[in-house]
Amino acid sequence: MISGTDGRDSPPTSVPVIEDPPRRTVRRAVDLWRLLVSLAVLVATVLLALATRDFVRAAQQGLLTTATALPPALRDALVGTVQAVALLAPVASLVVWCVRRRIEPVLRVLPAAALGALGAWTLTRLALERGRPDAWPEVLDGRDGLVQAGWPSAVYLAACAAAVVAAGPWLGARQRRALWFLAVGCGALSVAAAAIVPLDAFAALAVGGAAGSAVLLLAGAPADRPPIQAVADALADSGISVAKLGELPLAAQHVGEGTVYRAVTTAGSRLSVRVLAAEDHNRDLFRRLARRTLLRHPADATAQLPLGAAEHELLMLVFAARTGARVDEPVMAYPVAGGGALVATVDRDSRALSALPEGELTDQLLVGVWTSVARLQEHRLGHGELRPEHIRVEPGGESRLSAFARGRLNAPPDMLGADIAELLATTAVRVGPQRATACALAGLGPELLATALPYLQPLALMGPARHAVARYDQARARAAREKAGRRTLRAGGRPSLLRDLAAEVSTASDTKAVPIAHLARFTWKSALGLAGAFLVLHLVLPQLANAPAAVDALRDANWWWVLAVLPITFLSQAFSTCLQLGTIPDRLPFGPTYQVQFASSFLNRITPSNVGGMALNLRYLQKTGIETGAATASVGLQSLAGALSNTVVAAVFFAWAGRGHTGVHLDLSAGRYVLWAIALVLAAGGLLGFTPPGRRFLHDKVWPFLRAAGSTIAGLATEPAKVVVGVVGALGLPLIQVVGLAMSLHALGGGLPFIQVGAAYMAARLIANAAPVPGGLGALEAGLIAGLTTLGVAAGAATSAVLVYRLLTFWLNVPLGALALSFVQRRGYV
Repeated sequence: MISGTDGRDSPPTSVPVIEDPPRRTVRRAVDLWRLLVSLAVLVATVLLALATRDFVRAAQQGLLTTATALPPALRDALVGTVQAVALLAPVASLVVWCVRRRIEPVLRVLPAAALGALGAWTLTRLALERGRPDAWPEVLDGRDGLVQAGWPSAVYLAACAAAVVAAGPWLGARQRRALWFLAVGCGALSVAAAAIVPLDAFAALAVGGAAGSAVLLLAGAPADRPPIQAVADALADSGISVAKLGELPLAAQHVGEGTVYRAVTTAGSRLSVRVLAAEDHNRDLFRRLARRTLLRHPADATAQLPLGAAEHELLMLVFAARTGARVDEPVMAYPVAGGGALVATVDRDSRALSALPEGELTDQLLVGVWTSVARLQEHRLGHGELRPEHIRVEPGGESRLSAFARGRLNAPPDMLGADIAELLATTAVRVGPQRATACALAGLGPELLATALPYLQPLALMGPARHAVARYDQARARAAREKAGRRTLRAGGRPSLLRDLAAEVSTASDTKAVPIAHLARFTWKSALGLAGAFLVLHLVLPQLANAPAAVDALRDANWWWVLAVLPITFLSQAFSTCLQLGTIPDRLPFGPTYQVQFASSFLNRITPSNVGGMALNLRYLQKTGIETGAATASVGLQSLAGALSNTVVAAVFFAWAGRGHTGVHLDLSAGRYVLWAIALVLAAGGLLGFTPPGRRFLHDKVWPFLRAAGSTIAGLATEPAKVVVGVVGALGLPLIQVVGLAMSLHALGGGLPFIQVGAAYMAARLIANAAPVPGGLGALEAGLIAGLTTLGVAAGAATSAVLVYRLLTFWLNVPLGALALSFVQRRGYV
């Protein structure tokens, strides 16, 4: 603690020098919270309108009946009042901002209002129009106002709500409350006067909140933080006379951990002042929610407001110092006007460990850091964010720990082990796993070091540490690829820093292999169990109604032909494996890839649009050491090749079968969907190209992905053998399914030429692909039966053949794929 050097006994001799930082725009957590809440309310409103349409119509009719019971003069007065406010308030606000030259909020308000109006217009016509009572808008006949009685509409109300949200960061609390009172009040009065249907008004406010929040997230807004003058006033009120106060550069700040200032007192001492505000509290709530969702037992302290968080950090610093660890010297915690708080520590010349060059990361320095960590561990004091950026190094080489905001007394083993694992992983990124482990062993000892083994896994690391480890592994994989060129990959052979660290720690501490801690709240088994339960209840049980017909048909079936269908499942996965082998320039092992395809087929049975299978293939390619962009490009090429092959095969079958049989012509009006798709692409392109976050996303994410995808395609173009293998796999997948259906039909006595069977299958496949159910379950069966009966097959034989075909080619994949998924997980392929 500082005593006698904070200026308490020496009044200031001059006006303090306050270096006001430049105004910056950020993406605020409160806008994301508001966007999520608004979207949740909007989805609930739409589901209510669609699922309970009759109830909604009746309820709104009752409200309209109540409104029409009001005296006509009162209703006209209400409508006129609402219209006057709706006309004057936006105009007055824009005039005031233009006079004050506040252009920045205007540039947020106008697009937010346009987006809110467009969203409300689309919503009221697509989802809410049928839920309106039949008596509306006839109840408006004969009513008077400044303009027509149905104005302001829900579209205008949504635009006003979006404008209020977008203008919020530039307004005071009273002004925001006043504008929200006007917007909600106008909606309520319009409902009371029957000018707007209640559900439309409620949805309009939700759309406006979502639109305004989305614009603020894309374009940015001023942070919810106290001004620097309020910080200076808080220091003066606490008895610290400040001679100079300035904000540290942006590179020295950490997102979500407050704003750090450097203060010089009139007595000549220096302080580091970290100011917490509502923005940090909101971000911390997001972090806690994510951890509570993902982790079974998150070792987090209770969520606190800024003043409570500052006091908690000060207490943690006091206890950490008493353990013997070298930490920042605490001074005080104090509230700041506007709901913020500050925590002050003694400031010394130092740099973050993460900012030191490689030559200054000596073993002596790292051992000193681990010695301080050992003192914390011995007294069961958890840090919560033990990373190099929270370790300060003084010019003499002495280190000290900082940032105890998430510290915890009597911390559980999960938090203590994760602290060691996080610092071990982040230092290994700089000095390598062997040297990092040796320094940790020297500072901790073998017993404490071994406690990190169960937590050397991504889920135990905080976000920045997890991202640093992922970038390190990607860089190693990229270097290996550039060194070897085209190479034979090994399943699960991607470089893994955490795996290397676990091996080093086991050797250094003389500890046998320790299983990793089960930290995840949701596992593959639980997720698949829930998906399987949904599948059984909503998709499988209706199919069992046709089981007796299939059993009767099997009594007279040709069992040799039925048994001949069994290999179709295994051949399908072989063609799928060929397709994947042909979409990556490197050489994948056939056996593990074949097993992963079986596991993917199982996931495709319980996820729509083959999402589960694509995710598993992507994970498999990443684990082999392929970059994320190249792996994503490979999965995308598989989907594209599959779609093109289905189109080609379908065209051939339709053209050939149509020579001798009158087919069914499909008339798909795709023009409206194409226009909507073009509009969405143009809107997304505008947001990405004309907003700073969008340009950063293009530079950091999109261009690297496109380069990796282009490299993958270019590599395939130079290897004709790969192209041939991919084409064989793509064309073989639909053809082998047609063969299986033809053999099933022949086994049940249904005679039909192979070409017509193929045409029926491809037509049913087109229908099933549009159905949002896993594997086209139900839709494919119905399409096949309808197609076969149309082509002349008896209804009983067609139904039985389709059921037998699906049993042997669809349902057989479920147990086989589940076993394959378990196997590839145990082997570390995914």
